[in-house]
Amino acid sequence: MAGITGVDSVDGSVSVVIPVYNGAEFIADAVDSVLAQTAPPLETIIVNDGSTDGTARILAAFGDRVTVITQSNKGVPATRNVGARASRGRWLAFLDADDTWTPVKLERQLARGRESGAALVYTDRFNIGSRGDLPAVQSEIQGQYEGDVFENLLLANHITLSSVLVRRDVLDGLKGFNEQLRAAEDWDLWIRLAEHHRVAVCREPLVSYRFHGAMLTRDPRRMREPRWRVVRSGLASPRGRRIPAARRRQIMAATGRSNAWDAARGRSRRLALVEYGRAIAASPLEPATYKDLLRMLVGRI
Repeated sequence: MAGITGVDSVDGSVSVVIPVYNGAEFIADAVDSVLAQTAPPLETIIVNDGSTDGTARILAAFGDRVTVITQSNKGVPATRNVGARASRGRWLAFLDADDTWTPVKLERQLARGRESGAALVYTDRFNIGSRGDLPAVQSEIQGQYEGDVFENLLLANHITLSSVLVRRDVLDGLKGFNEQLRAAEDWDLWIRLAEHHRVAVCREPLVSYRFHGAMLTRDPRRMREPRWRVVRSGLASPRGRRIPAARRRQIMAATGRSNAWDAARGRSRRLALVEYGRAIAASPLEPATYKDLLRMLVGRI
């Protein structure tokens, strides 16, 4: 794990950043879950990204318990960056407007951050809403890795954005979220962070991640090319270039499978076949690709 660093324990001040665009249906629940924390944050910054529904009225009802920044629509990565730049805490916690936290979320993460010296602490999550056949707890199907997670992240994004507590100085050094990405910008940031810093996990679900029809991640066409761009960028980094060729092929195949799986679940069969083809081209001898392809062809995805 040469070159991977931790950070010294510092004060536990936390700034919470919530980006919102037309989030009237869920935003009050998200904010209430922050205000109910047993370790109250220093500040809660909500960036209203040009909402045209009742979001502004709902936010106004919270009064001076929150700070609201209103802007014309800039997209999620830029909106999170605006909130981060306006913050004062030594730690930053991000929460999407349709998710919520359990009351002990920040308390448990701050303790884990001090104990581990990690630059980022994430948690397991509950899956709620229209989750389909997904389990109620995400760790039942997804590994929770910590320490040096650079290669784990290149294979798949196992870090839920609404669960993240990250050191402010580390985020600043990375220049925040890539505003050129319109999807997978969180995954891109975690990979860039993990190239040089340790990550820790709280192995209990402290976030409720809501599935609903308006989610951007439910659109396989929107997600597919940003995922390829993120993985190629990670592999092109100084550390990524040192990954052995066989492992690089596995990583590329995993990206194709992930895109294909999402497309198949979204009934975009033609798109799924294209992405399985990309996975096979990247690593022709990868058994997992053929197994998933067969499951789709027999109607099990």
